[in-house]
Amino acid sequence: MKLSRRWLSDYIDLSNFADDELVRRLTDIGHALEALEKQGDDSVFDLEITTNRVDAMSHLGMARELSAALGRELKWSGGLQAAGGLKPAAPHITIQAPHMCRRYTALAIRGVTIKPSPPAVQRRLEAVGLRPINNVVDATNYAMLSLGHPLHAFDLDKLAEATIIVRAGNRGEKIKSLDGETRAIDPQTVVIADARRPVALGGIIGGFDSEITNGTRNVLLECAWFEPAVIRRTARRLSLKTDASYRFERGVDPNDTVAASLFAAKLIVESGGGNAEAPIDIVAVETKPETAGLRTTKLREASGGVIGIDFAIELFRRMQFGVRRTADEIEVTVPTYRRDIHEEMDLVEEVLRFYGLNNVPAALPRLTTGDVRREPEDVLEDQLRQILVGCGLTEAINYAFIRPQYNALFAGEKPVAVTNALSENVSAMRLSLLPGLLETVVFNRSYGTRDGAFFEVGRTYHRQGERVREHRRLALVMFGAIGSHWGEAKRPIDFFDVKGVVEQIGDALHVPLTFAPSEEPWLRSGRRAAVWLGNRTLAAIGFLTSEILQTFGIKGEVAAVEIDVEALLQSIGEWKMQPVPRFPGVPMILAVTHAPDLQYQRLIETIRSFAVPYLHEVGLRDRFLPEGKQNVVKTTLGMWYQAFDRSLTQEEVSALQQQLAARLTQTLPVRLVS
Repeated sequence: MKLSRRWLSDYIDLSNFADDELVRRLTDIGHALEALEKQGDDSVFDLEITTNRVDAMSHLGMARELSAALGRELKWSGGLQAAGGLKPAAPHITIQAPHMCRRYTALAIRGVTIKPSPPAVQRRLEAVGLRPINNVVDATNYAMLSLGHPLHAFDLDKLAEATIIVRAGNRGEKIKSLDGETRAIDPQTVVIADARRPVALGGIIGGFDSEITNGTRNVLLECAWFEPAVIRRTARRLSLKTDASYRFERGVDPNDTVAASLFAAKLIVESGGGNAEAPIDIVAVETKPETAGLRTTKLREASGGVIGIDFAIELFRRMQFGVRRTADEIEVTVPTYRRDIHEEMDLVEEVLRFYGLNNVPAALPRLTTGDVRREPEDVLEDQLRQILVGCGLTEAINYAFIRPQYNALFAGEKPVAVTNALSENVSAMRLSLLPGLLETVVFNRSYGTRDGAFFEVGRTYHRQGERVREHRRLALVMFGAIGSHWGEAKRPIDFFDVKGVVEQIGDALHVPLTFAPSEEPWLRSGRRAAVWLGNRTLAAIGFLTSEILQTFGIKGEVAAVEIDVEALLQSIGEWKMQPVPRFPGVPMILAVTHAPDLQYQRLIETIRSFAVPYLHEVGLRDRFLPEGKQNVVKTTLGMWYQAFDRSLTQEEVSALQQQLAARLTQTLPVRLVS
């Protein structure tokens, strides 16, 4: 907001203070400078004023701040005297909607000449960014910028029966506003009406049919207090923001309407002549100052022991607050223009603001949290993050709100709807983490990232009767190509890449995972698998179907995994460390051929069931289809034999390997390859 130094000087003596010193003091008390302009012999400060400080959005309001900060007297008596008495044809005022308008003050001025404002008024308005119009409209703007309360001027002769009715709008009503637009009115709108029709939208904009023109002779000034929530809703509905609505929706002072009316009337009479009548002040709901207590102990605690209660008392008196001291606290009566102060901590903040936060000693707070233990679920999630980052994946964090149709791609249950969704795109809670990750893939591919691997650890949301249950999950996607070394050619992601990541999770957490065929409809047939932990399904892995990829607009292939973190946690048991073997192990290889329908998992499980002495590891070395042979798969397995108390001989290991091979051919339909 722009404030003129010369204008501020009407309310406080700023002599002996250079502009940079004023800027420093204003910044210290929370009003940071955005720009400083020189206009002739005036300086214009463009200040950043927080939205809760509507009282500071005027020259008088900022002068109050400077008065407290600089210790100089405020030059404002709080009001003016009315000129003249009521005329027989005085306007009739009625408030029919006290829940929308607590107070309405009207002041008539008769015999006014409409003309340009005095040059001094025009210069000040232009300095702070307002265009002068005429002496009456300029007076209302000048009063708003001086005192902070918006006013509006009607042509009194255009008001039917010289009547003002403050009421709620009627459905179907319309009004042509000052900007020439015809606007619809609803029952949530506060309307200023005469005896026949609406003449203004209260707190927002005046009506075209009652505006001040060059032919106006009798003026009615309006200064009212409107319910902030009502003004905010109407301004948003109409997409109409004005200087008046900006202030009204933040809560102006309900008890300065008479003073503001008299101030504006004085300006009008001085420039355009006429006779001002006494104001008509209708109070539907009285607003009284609030009272809050400030304990001496609380102030010393919040200030690190450097601010005493005497400083607070002097400060609040300079701010024109009422102060009464008791044995261990002060009772502060807060003026109605300070709508941001309600309780003790608000008073503490005021004292700290003017004392200077930089003058308060900085110290870390003392924490007595006791024995803090993290939940096992949170610990496991962090472990999973470390494992996946170590595998080369990048973590993504997505919204839990998604399109409802995305849920249907990955789950058959009814999702939880978001009742206050901002749009259809975020109107359902997710049943799977994969939609968010696929949108991450789309976003990254749009910026030229052709290869990638992302994961997310988060929650899905499921109906459970009348309640909603959160479920912890982990999902990952891999797309594009992969290369293990900068000197090697890249190759497309395959099933075993994503399977290897899942196996790495199992190995790191010491849980025995098994793989079996899957029937998940969102995974491509022949390129999918289910991951089991004992008799419980842990995850589904594979390549997404073309229908899902088309839904997200993804070209190419995407491998995906979704893991039940809670099932994983329940399967993690205690495990013991073993010493590093002192004696070397012996590697062996076993190659077999078999039909394609013999699963690799069955080979591994059968070998482990033999409980071969000293056999610690068995895994895949190679698997391919021999050239020229149909319906034959060659699988090469790697074995690791090791004893912890001695070195095994090659003869011992060879004998064990031969026994294993013989039992395997007897148990499964496989043939040994020499």
